[in-house]
This record gives sequence, C-alpha cells and structure tokens, in this order.
Amino acid sequence: MADTKKDEIAQLKKDFINLLESRREERELMIDILNSFNLFAAGQEEISAKVRGIKERITPDGEIKPEDVKALNRDLKDSLLAKERESGAEQINEIELLTERFLESCRAIKKIMAAILEDFYPVSDDMKKAADAIRLECKGMPAEIDVKKPSDELLDFIGKIKIKISKDFTEINNTFMSLLGQVKELEKSLVTDFSGENNTNDLEKFESDINLQVGNISKSFDTYSTIEEIKEAVIGKLVKIKDLVSMKKKQEIEKTAAAKESIERLNQRINAVEKKAQQMTVKAKEYQKAAMRDGLTGLFTRGAFDAKIRENFEDYKAGKKEFSIIVFDVDKFKDINDKLGHIAGDKVLKKISECLEESFRKDDFIARYGGDEFTVIIEELTEEMARQRIEVFNKNLKKRRFVSQKHGEINLSVSSGTAQIMESDTIESLIDRADKAMYESKESQKGSSPK
Repeated sequence: MADTKKDEIAQLKKDFINLLESRREERELMIDILNSFNLFAAGQEEISAKVRGIKERITPDGEIKPEDVKALNRDLKDSLLAKERESGAEQINEIELLTERFLESCRAIKKIMAAILEDFYPVSDDMKKAADAIRLECKGMPAEIDVKKPSDELLDFIGKIKIKISKDFTEINNTFMSLLGQVKELEKSLVTDFSGENNTNDLEKFESDINLQVGNISKSFDTYSTIEEIKEAVIGKLVKIKDLVSMKKKQEIEKTAAAKESIERLNQRINAVEKKAQQMTVKAKEYQKAAMRDGLTGLFTRGAFDAKIRENFEDYKAGKKEFSIIVFDVDKFKDINDKLGHIAGDKVLKKISECLEESFRKDDFIARYGGDEFTVIIEELTEEMARQRIEVFNKNLKKRRFVSQKHGEINLSVSSGTAQIMESDTIESLIDRADKAMYESKESQKGSSPK
C-alpha cells in the first residue's frame, strides 16, 4: 500500500514537471509569435503597443488569453490589407499619369511630322503619296502604338526632300549664273560697238554707268539670301542697263547707221535676257503658290498658317485687334482610309474644305493644318461667336451626303475646339488650348455615342 502511494506521488511529480516544461515551451513560442507580429507592425505604434502589453504579461505565473492574441492578429491583418490597397491605388495613378504623358508626347511628335510632311516643299505626286501614307496614331495604350515604322518612313522622306531641294537650287543657281554671264557679255559688246576717238568722254561715262550696274548684279548673289530677292535685284539692274542703252541709242542714232545696227543687236540681247528673267519670275511665282496653297483642297498650307498667325499675334501685341482660332479634326478618318481607300479619303477632305469655305466669312483664314486637321483664324470675333460659326459648319456638313458604292452612306463627323487670344498667350499656348478643346470634344462624343 505504501509502495503504491509512493508510485502515485512520483507519477504526479513527473506529470507536474512535464506540465511546467510544456508551459515554458508555450510561453517561448508565444514570445516568438509576438516578435513576428512586432516586425509586421513596424511603423504602426498602436499595434506595437498591444504587442508590448501582451509580452509584459508573459511571466512564469502570468495568464495569456487566446482572445488577446486573436484580436492582435485581426488588427494586424486589417492594417496590412489597408496598406496594400493604398499602395495599389498609388501604382494605378502613376501608370495613368505615365500613359497620359506618353500620349501627349505622341501628339506633339504627330504635329511635328505634319509640319514636315504637309507642303513643306513642292514635291512630285509619288513623293506626296509617300508622305500621305506616313501616319502616326496616338490612340489606345502605349504598348499598342507603333512609333518605329512611321519614324523610319519620315526619315526616308526627309532624305528624299533633301536630295530634291539640292537639285532644285542647283538648277536655279545655274540659271542665274548663266543670266549673269549674258549680262557680262553685254558689257563687252558695249565697249566694242561704241568705241571711237570722237566720243571718248561720253563713252567713258556711259561705260562707267554700265559697269556699275553689272557690278551690282554680281553683288546681288552675295547680298541677298532668297531667290525672290535675287530675282528682283537682277531685274532691277537690267531695267537700269536698258535705260542707259536707250539713252545712248538716242544719242548715237543721229551719228551713224552702224551705231544704230549695233544698238539693235544690243536690244535683241537684252530682250533675250529679259525673257529669261521673266521665265524665272514665272517659275518663282509657281514655287510661291505651291508653297502657300494645299494641292488637294486648295486651302492655305501649314506654312501659310504659321505666317498668318504670327502676323495676327504681332498685331495683337501692338494693341490692334483680337482674334480666335478653331481646330477641326475628322473623326475616325483612318478607318475611312483603311476601309474605302485613300482616293475616297481625299474626296472626304475636299468636301470638308468646301463646307468650311461655305461656313466662314471671306476674310477668315482657312488652312489645312496637316492630314485630316484644319484650322481657321477669325478676327474681331469672341469665342462664343466662333462657336456659332462651328454650329453653322456642322449644319452645313450634315446637309452633305458621303456615299460609297461598295459600303453605302458614310456617317461622317468632325470634332472641333476653339481658343481666343489672351494676354498671357504665346502662339504655341494658344494653339495648344484649341487643340486640347478639340480632343475633349472628341472624347465627349465617344462617351455619348451608343455602344
């Protein structure tokens, strides 16, 4: 009996020791868990304070309630989820900002391309078709926008333009040099035909006047920088030479028949030079007209628009008069070209040009800005009055039918934006405000259209 009790007491001691050991391991494990909680809760003082409070109660005799640990776990989980949601929202905002900046850069590059491609210099029909085929679409996600292909095509086009400009100016330079050579021949003829002992003093003065005018023609090639300036200078000198020859003719015709024949020969040579100069005048005017008018629509070109808006801007700064600009862009024009072909697209642009001329005043300046974009400069009208002109244009556009034999009637619409000059504006900021208004109009039409 005594042995049995001894065995029971020994077993109880053993169980008690095992229980103490188990409680010690549980407390150590609990401390490890609380330390992990503390790492996750770094920077969150409220949760860290709860962790410290529970750790302080972990003593050999302390009591830890499972509800406290569960509540601590729940608080930590909620905090981490809130942090994750906040981080995700920041990443989304950053992606949207980068996307918008990319699209703005894309649109800026598109404007630069349009300035180069649209009537930058008179080109052949083949080069014009190549320029029309170069398109950069700034729509959709950045990954979907192909920038490399139009960039390579643009560089190739610029290379061809450089070659053509070099050839054209070589031809014009050779023509003017030939013209100068003919004028110098006149000088030699004058000395030969009018030399003689009896009129030495008169001849020396006459020869001096001719040499002065011929020398001025030579200097024209160094003094003036443009073809138009050189042309005007050469023609002006030739007129003076002709006047001098005419005066000399009047003096010499009374003296000898031989002098008369010599002067007639000189007149024939001068007439030939004048004819050549007139041909150059016609060619210069053709170049000027080609540079100022769009070959497809007959409207003013981008270059003409740039010159006109600079003139209006300078007048505004001088305090003369206010003005507004309107930017028009054909909606889904790329789809028209892709579906119906470029010939149909050209017809659409021509009809829109006719509608613009019909809707605005004769004094309003209408230009093809580039591709399917048009601009109008209107003077002495408020921004509200400009919007009224846009309404007139939209009504006139709706009256016109655009029909394809294969695809039937085409539903055509044009987005527009307007801006009135302000004191703080530059030319670029004024155009940018009108451009943004046009894109906002385009986006609002997308949002209101049925899906």
